[in-house]
Amino acid sequence: MTDIRASPTAVVVGSCITQLIDNITYTISFACLPHLFEDMKLASESQIGLVAAMFGIGGFLTSSLSGFVSDRLQSRKLPLVVGSIGYAICGCVLFFSHKLWHLLLYRLLNGMASGLVYPISTAAVGDVYPHKLLGLQMALLNVFNNAGYMIGPILGGAIYDHAGVRGVSTVVKDSASEMSSKIAGSIDKTIIEEIEAIDMGPKDIPLWRLVIKWRVLLASIITLALGTLNSSLDNLLGIYVKDRFKVSSSKAGLLYVLNGGVSIILSMPTGSAVDRIIGRYGEIARGYIQIAGLLLSSGAVFTIGMSKSFGTIVGLEAWLATTNLLINIPVMSSFGDFVNSLRLNSMAQCYGIFNSFWSISSAFAPPIATWLYTQIGFKSTVSWLLSGMCVLCAGLIFAETLWRKYKVI
Repeated sequence: MTDIRASPTAVVVGSCITQLIDNITYTISFACLPHLFEDMKLASESQIGLVAAMFGIGGFLTSSLSGFVSDRLQSRKLPLVVGSIGYAICGCVLFFSHKLWHLLLYRLLNGMASGLVYPISTAAVGDVYPHKLLGLQMALLNVFNNAGYMIGPILGGAIYDHAGVRGVSTVVKDSASEMSSKIAGSIDKTIIEEIEAIDMGPKDIPLWRLVIKWRVLLASIITLALGTLNSSLDNLLGIYVKDRFKVSSSKAGLLYVLNGGVSIILSMPTGSAVDRIIGRYGEIARGYIQIAGLLLSSGAVFTIGMSKSFGTIVGLEAWLATTNLLINIPVMSSFGDFVNSLRLNSMAQCYGIFNSFWSISSAFAPPIATWLYTQIGFKSTVSWLLSGMCVLCAGLIFAETLWRKYKVI
């Protein structure tokens, strides 16, 4: 394992910048895709939904595979470099896009590249903190993820206005070389030699056995639910505020900017608090933190569905961003904490599983949520289905907590 462990500070900085670039590259095309849809006369919701779903499908295809290859080769650099090359190819495809299948290919390759970059850069952080809880480190990554999510659409819109889609595609291509340089600088064998070898215990645990480990499976289910919640709301709120309150696109964008801003501000304090609480009260406290976050999120989502003003929804979205941190940070850190607690050589595979479940939700939840919105309305979809999903997940964690503590279930 010595060749995947490097200076902790160098790896964390490199991984944060890599994920910042990854999210900018993912979101930078948001501003120009509607114009491309219009130019190509893509009016049907099914076609637009298919383009949106391709990113999640691509991420699912590469996430677990990249983790397996990375752990087996004991190399983090190779999958990351391949992912950055994938982004360069994405930029080329976007540059020449003028048909539907071009956009489908672009989004698929975009997701596949992200499926290589995101889980491996996250695993690299877990590698260099084998004796610490990872809540604070995952919170720091979350800060840069949200920053990229906020910067990308704004940057993409500005570039599109001045240089069109080809200007946006050039930035996508250039980001690949920047990502490669950060990877090479942060995970380098000259630094790796300074780290003492660590006996990680069992070297090869089959991927299917990792998935059915109860702690991994439970965290994966919560990841799927949280991804479904967020991707559904991201999709539905833009449609709903436009239909119900006649809100402009720029004003509706406040929902996403505010959400990211709250997460950036509160991620680090939340991560630090999560580590302290789990460090003091043990692993069982993680479940209680997640239950609190899920129930608070359920209340926020229920109220959003019942809201009768745009201002109320904006305020509730800020509150939901806060409560989501109580779910996301404990879940993200649980994968790495599980690997480190058992001293396994499966860090990349675990975060590949995490990203696979998130990708599934981002691929299929938005079109399903949109269909439900057209069939049963915003209130029923959000206040009852999405809110109820949070309550069910809280119940599942509570049942697991009771079993672990009292062996009563």
